[in-house]
Amino acid sequence: MIDSRSFWHLVVLICAGLSRCICKADTFTVGYLTGSERRPGNEDYRRPGLSISGAITLAVDEINHLHPLVDGHKLNFTIAETYGDEEESILQVALLWTQNIAGYIGPQETCVHEAKMASGFNLPMISYVSRISFSFPWCCLSVSIGKW
Repeated sequence: MIDSRSFWHLVVLICAGLSRCICKADTFTVGYLTGSERRPGNEDYRRPGLSISGAITLAVDEINHLHPLVDGHKLNFTIAETYGDEEESILQVALLWTQNIAGYIGPQETCVHEAKMASGFNLPMISYVSRISFSFPWCCLSVSIGKW
């Protein structure tokens, strides 16, 4: 497992890489896939996104003000709720792609299909798992970077 401080340092490195790609954007919007809400009637879902999501606002603010991206670019994010459901997560990956995002952070429960989609869209993805183990070791930290 990677600790939260190391995770956000990795996010900063990925974002710095995004700013070096040849593009015309002034602001890079990252799609953040989280499970912070429950579907109606599902009282069992623990909502791990509640403990993780607060850090992204701080990280983006720190990047924009303390560790600025090259050439004055800014970083922003948009949130996509997955409810901890793989099918919803896959749908949100596709919907974020239609919003012209620069990359993905998350999801936390699943990542295999989502990472394949991100790779197919030629977008970077950092997928993390906070306390859940899978038989796929690359889900703990999955970085999928397509060809720039």
